[in-house]
Amino acid sequence: MADERSVVALLYRADWRRLSLSGEVRGRQPMISLLSERPRPRPGEPVPPPPPFPPPSGSPGETDMTLLVAPGGRYRLATPDGHLWGSDGERAWAWLGELPSGRDIHLGGDREPPFPELFEPSWLLTGYDLAVEGDATAGGRPAIRVVATARRRDQRRGRPGIGGPPLRWPPVIRADRAVAVVDAEVGILLRCETQRGEDPPDVAEFRSLTLDADTDPARFTAPPGSVFADESGFWPTFVPFGGAGREVAKTVAGLAAAGIGAAIKYRPRKRPDPFARATGEATDPDAAMPRDDGPAPDTRPDAAAPPLSDEVLHLLYRTGADEPRLTATLHNWVDLGALLEAVPESARKTGFGGVGFLVDAIRDADDDSSIHLVSSLRIGGWDRYRIDATYTPPGDTPLPRGWHPHRPSPLTEACDGQRRWQVFADRVTVGDAAPLPEEIACLVDGSWLLDADLSGGEEVTVGGRRAYRVAGRSRHRAPFGLLSVIAMDFLPAVAAVDAESGRLLRVTRYAGGRPVLGSELRDIGPDTSADYGFEPPAGLRVDEEEPAEQPPGPADFAGQAVDAMRGFLGSLRRPGR
Repeated sequence: MADERSVVALLYRADWRRLSLSGEVRGRQPMISLLSERPRPRPGEPVPPPPPFPPPSGSPGETDMTLLVAPGGRYRLATPDGHLWGSDGERAWAWLGELPSGRDIHLGGDREPPFPELFEPSWLLTGYDLAVEGDATAGGRPAIRVVATARRRDQRRGRPGIGGPPLRWPPVIRADRAVAVVDAEVGILLRCETQRGEDPPDVAEFRSLTLDADTDPARFTAPPGSVFADESGFWPTFVPFGGAGREVAKTVAGLAAAGIGAAIKYRPRKRPDPFARATGEATDPDAAMPRDDGPAPDTRPDAAAPPLSDEVLHLLYRTGADEPRLTATLHNWVDLGALLEAVPESARKTGFGGVGFLVDAIRDADDDSSIHLVSSLRIGGWDRYRIDATYTPPGDTPLPRGWHPHRPSPLTEACDGQRRWQVFADRVTVGDAAPLPEEIACLVDGSWLLDADLSGGEEVTVGGRRAYRVAGRSRHRAPFGLLSVIAMDFLPAVAAVDAESGRLLRVTRYAGGRPVLGSELRDIGPDTSADYGFEPPAGLRVDEEEPAEQPPGPADFAGQAVDAMRGFLGSLRRPGR
């Protein structure tokens, strides 16, 4: 019978883009990213109501479908209602019969596989505890039955699975429990049953499967009248009114960026004080981001790289299985100049060049755009911790510890498993217990890397500790334009994986081949205290934490993106200039 280590390697290495197969699949019909544009009324006519979002594309229930897959990410899926879904390896397409007149139908998810829960099983490695139950058979093929249970901290988040920020390398599915039948040869799932809470389980499975099927290349060519996906990635899923709506949103974002850029470029600025800068550098000997000795991660999809060993893959998976108990010093760096240099030329033209104007304005306004933050950590579990800021750049502008504009960094954050306190300069907020902040949890638990394309594994030494150097690039498309840089979780990364614990001692993210963001754990030691109680400092106002807001609707996304740009870039600019 297979053991946990071999199953982890099998799930991670499953690559549907190299397979040739045919079969019958039972599951839910595709319903993602079909968007229609509201038709324009004639003069004097009332504005019609918006169409459904997204418009239905068939029965949402489970049904039998015919699937063909060929190497290079090509596939063709035929549904009982006569619709066809597919990809020619370059673009996804859908043939939906006769389309309504006056509608602009858009298809997203151009690089995603059909039935991602079956074809990209690495989602089981990011936030679940696996129990290997034994050998099985499905679709006439030898297999392994595995039961996956969401780890406790992810259940408390209410988002089982990795539970990370919205733009993190995401799992394709989140569940409280999953029962998977893994193909013992190629690693894809032959059957997957997932369940959340008391909801009825969702099931996707192969009824029959033939590998190395002889498929005609012409079968993957889109029929006349098909709808094609474009390169906007997940962006269409947030904009409800088709191509025109997306262009309007981009233009609004670009014009807003131009306004922000003008405010930065023409604002009164203090003259640089060489003495103050020299003094600041002298008091911060770690101001420079540590250099990684290896090459920058290669972002080309066809780039050849040495695969990780089963040992390192299993080490990463196991980091999230136990409660962390440690003390450490956390260092964060950002090179804003290098980050802005990485904004692609196509993004700079957005909104009549407004994004490019913003980038140039910030770059010109900041002679020294590097930032270094330091915090002390004491961690006694996923919801028992204390974090104290010990060094921030000179100035009075609060900087977000994890570089998220919607989450300003408190001076102290403490949680005892029941309540959480966040201490700011003028107040203390108190609320229910919360998991360890994501930017720290992602160092303590490196399993999220297993949903990326990883390579390397060479032995290195970081902070006197033996580690493995691992390079990773996202398997998912980043958002368009400036957001492709702000969405830092899509940037390629290099991590130093502690050879003993599997923690990430250092993570460096790259843009344009240059390091732009860095995090490092130093002075790691055992946590011997069981007391995580906290008494708020005297003299500060104590406020009860406000409940979390509902997520924004699709119509709010463009404005939220502009606010994110404003907050992100404003928060990273050094104050007092």
